[in-house]
Amino acid sequence: MMKIIKIGFAVSALAMFMLSCKTTAQTTSDIKSINYTHTFGRGGATSVTATPDSIVSSATGGRTQEFPNLQKKIMVTDWQKLVSGLNTSVLEQTVSGPRRGVYDGPDQIFRIITKDKEYEIYNVPTESPGYKQLEKLKTEMEAMLSRYK
Repeated sequence: MMKIIKIGFAVSALAMFMLSCKTTAQTTSDIKSINYTHTFGRGGATSVTATPDSIVSSATGGRTQEFPNLQKKIMVTDWQKLVSGLNTSVLEQTVSGPRRGVYDGPDQIFRIITKDKEYEIYNVPTESPGYKQLEKLKTEMEAMLSRYK
């Protein structure tokens, strides 16, 4: 009798664990758009926005001459590669750093919109849980931008 109770408990615990898990693929399919903005204080700003079907970039100000202003359609594989590295549960734990604003220096701003929530994260400190995935996202967005120039 005790053996049956132990097996029942183990099976129910495993079932609860499996039901509570979300895979990265499930959460990334909910992502509607990703925006990365880099401000240069009074020197201007650059912005890249990716959606499942397009990429849009713009630059304003004097320090952004080499940054392209464009709007292009993107391939589905590029979008999938971009969102595959994002885990929204890690974004929930990511803490923003201090905002510097126009006079105190540059800001890096990430806006990730899912079907349920919008994340806006500023100047992520290196010790924050989402730092690595956001740095990778920034690198991938910049690489994608150079491919679509």
